[in-house]
Amino acid sequence: MKNKHLLNFCILSVLVVFCFLALGFEPAFATARFGTGCQKEYQNGWLATLDYNWDRCGWFNNELDDTDTKVFYYNLHGAKWWWEEGGDSGTLDNVNLFYASTHGGAWGDISVWAMWNQNQLADSSRMRLGNNSYGLSILATYSCETLKFSDDKMWTRMGPIFRGGLRIAVGSHDKLYDSYTTDEVGEDFADNLQGSNTIKWSWKDAVSDWSADQDATVMATGTNRADCENRRDNMKWQNYSSGYPRLRDGQIGWYCYWYWNNL
Repeated sequence: MKNKHLLNFCILSVLVVFCFLALGFEPAFATARFGTGCQKEYQNGWLATLDYNWDRCGWFNNELDDTDTKVFYYNLHGAKWWWEEGGDSGTLDNVNLFYASTHGGAWGDISVWAMWNQNQLADSSRMRLGNNSYGLSILATYSCETLKFSDDKMWTRMGPIFRGGLRIAVGSHDKLYDSYTTDEVGEDFADNLQGSNTIKWSWKDAVSDWSADQDATVMATGTNRADCENRRDNMKWQNYSSGYPRLRDGQIGWYCYWYWNNL
């Protein structure tokens, strides 16, 4: 619920909370392109198993591909290279929306997303999205803390990603949970997008849960404060490219976010 001028890794389980570590040119397609990257279990048990992740991700795919084009659905085995700059042109930047669910965290100057491989993390400082291939516009990650702002380092961590032209990111500034009550988050998010709801509201509604206290966050950029807030609050799956020009590097004059605690 704040605006900013530019300038430990947690674990949650079925109600013992697993913190989750939790998108070039514009497409000339009647339907948009999306991809998914998710992981349930981790090499040598280096992170706790997320028992409901395949449901959360598979159901997102099954809903959104009723109206749009699924380009890929990958697990996170050896995935670090295709999340980060240099490998993303065939994956994250090859779609308009990328949805992921894995363990996540934020510390120092980086946000991170866990890969299957032991001790392997995709690092926000090595990511630049929106500048290759189709160019990612919407980054949605069901992962803890990756949009953390409490230490005033949100832009330090996420700036490298947004400078490529990413339009909006949704995730969490704190905790998200893996349980049978949250297995429909992906499906609900996709359904809300299809219903022409704003991306902001679609995420908030999907993450809300009757049992777990979920923390949700939405982040965007703009040329100034008013532009940023307009993009953050009004962007939809149906208008993100036609109504909101892509901003890169020096075109970005402001970043803004909105958050909800204990949804």
